[in-house]
Amino acid sequence: MSTAPAPTHEEAPAENKPPTVVLRCDGTRAAKGEVVAIAPLDFRNPSFLAESELRRLRSVHEDYLRGLTSRLSALLRSEVAINLTKFGTQSYEEFIGGLKSPGQISMFRVAPLNGVGYIEMPPDFAIALTNRILGGREPVANPEAYLTDIETALLEDVVAIFYSEWCELWREQAALTAQLLGHETNPRFMQSTEKNAAMLVAAIDVAFGRAQGIVQVAVPLSMIEPMMKQMDAGRARETGAHRGGSGVAWKAHYDNIAIPLCAELVAPRTTVADLLKLKPGDVIELPATALDSTRLNVAGAIRFTARAGQQNGYMAVQITEKLSDLKK
Repeated sequence: MSTAPAPTHEEAPAENKPPTVVLRCDGTRAAKGEVVAIAPLDFRNPSFLAESELRRLRSVHEDYLRGLTSRLSALLRSEVAINLTKFGTQSYEEFIGGLKSPGQISMFRVAPLNGVGYIEMPPDFAIALTNRILGGREPVANPEAYLTDIETALLEDVVAIFYSEWCELWREQAALTAQLLGHETNPRFMQSTEKNAAMLVAAIDVAFGRAQGIVQVAVPLSMIEPMMKQMDAGRARETGAHRGGSGVAWKAHYDNIAIPLCAELVAPRTTVADLLKLKPGDVIELPATALDSTRLNVAGAIRFTARAGQQNGYMAVQITEKLSDLKK
């Protein structure tokens, strides 16, 4: 009597595999056989942009390219062609990992925003730019040459155009002032941004004469967040999306969410020496007004003042005032 070979792991029947459980945002479980679109999400970078926000920013940066074209043409005294070849978000670690060493990286800061921006270009293209500023016509013959101190100083005029035009993008949202922080050739030495920080990266193809190179402009998303909020508020006013009296619709499944609630009595101040002497059984005297100035802590924030007492044999507090300014 012949026997069939035991099924391998790949041949195991589908019914032996554990079922996939899908839970919705409200805690309900998706029905068996229901088609659910599941997309991967990198939780280390939760601030990456949605597609609609990315499209809006790309449209804004189209104006950036037009400003760069005119100003670079005037500086280089040559016709300049500029195209946006890449536009998206990635982590700072990924951005740095994609840079070549040695490279030509310029760092700038924009007041009053937080964070550091980066302008990166190949060293040979950077030399071609400085050569053209000095009146040269042909690109550099040695693509592995390093920039001298004089060439680096000349390149700062080009870098200033890139970050000053970037500031002009947001002139309707804020008055920005950019400042060059310095240059770096090895990306490993740059530690001005957290590794997991989300970056907005624009790769710009710049060509003039016989020279061509990719210039990358990268800024942390946290740097442009204030302007994006103002852009969204302006669009909402124009479209009438936010009207007085309207609010977000309340969802019934929020009703059963447990919220920690704590009543706090304000104790008198004491010295560190007396605090270290405290032990179980010690008595701390409270002021006579302590019960009338009880604080109600809701989920870690002081939201109400209350009066403490007893009701029906239980300890109770009666809310006396709602605080407008939340206190931690």
